[in-house]
Amino acid sequence: MRKLFPTALVLVLVTFLAATLAGSPDKTADLKKADQDWNQAAQGKNIDQFMSFIGDGAYVCDLNGKWIHGKAAIQDEWSKILADPTFKINWTDESAEVSKDGNLGYTRGTFEGSQGNSTFSGSYATVWKKEKDGKWRVAVDIASAAPPQK
Repeated sequence: MRKLFPTALVLVLVTFLAATLAGSPDKTADLKKADQDWNQAAQGKNIDQFMSFIGDGAYVCDLNGKWIHGKAAIQDEWSKILADPTFKINWTDESAEVSKDGNLGYTRGTFEGSQGNSTFSGSYATVWKKEKDGKWRVAVDIASAAPPQK
């Protein structure tokens, strides 16, 4: 009987843990969806939809290392970019993580695109903040250009 109790206790704990983990939602799924929805807005060149993913105090670093701060400044810059009929961009997240409290997260991945006769590619990292309305918005976005091919 004494050996049966520890075995039963372990079985109950393992069952409880398995049920808890199976029932817990993937915290990164919503974040990855926000990242890809933002990508779709950029591809669609819809500035209002694109900006709906940007937080008020966001920072964005472009391929030249220039920092842009604040929603108005980011909109001014990206309005010009998205208005260019030759501009194309696509990015793919390779990983994402969300903080334990579910309010901060990051996505990172690769991007490629073109503008005029030039092509570009590289890596990105985006820090996201879940706002009071429950939506993920960009807090910091950093793009790093791939080195030129030799």
